[in-house]
Amino acid sequence: MPLPLSLPYRWPIYLLGTLIIALSLVTIVGERGAVHLWRLRREKVRLDEQNFRLQLENQKLHQRIMRIRNDNDYLEKLAREELNMVRPGEVVYRFQSPGERAAGRPQLSPSTSEPRPSSARKAPR
Repeated sequence: MPLPLSLPYRWPIYLLGTLIIALSLVTIVGERGAVHLWRLRREKVRLDEQNFRLQLENQKLHQRIMRIRNDNDYLEKLAREELNMVRPGEVVYRFQSPGERAAGRPQLSPSTSEPRPSSARKAPR
């Protein structure tokens, strides 16, 4: 004798509750769910900040290009500083920084140091 299948009279409520929970999980965690939306918003904020920084850098570079094209004094300054260029007849003096002195040869103390004779001679006038 077959057992009669008796479902409780609340089974539509259980089914509806299970369906709502499943849809909620898919909405929150799914491929296009709320978590994904939050990640996209964070990425948009990061990209907006990067875009702003790049626009500022682009504006500065554009101003620098305009100065190089139109300002000869600025162009000369760049040539001297970045390319180490000098005008004919100029003398360039280079001094060692304190870090270079420590790495190089030892210095004599002021009490024992004596002036060294120069090998260069002055031209007679």
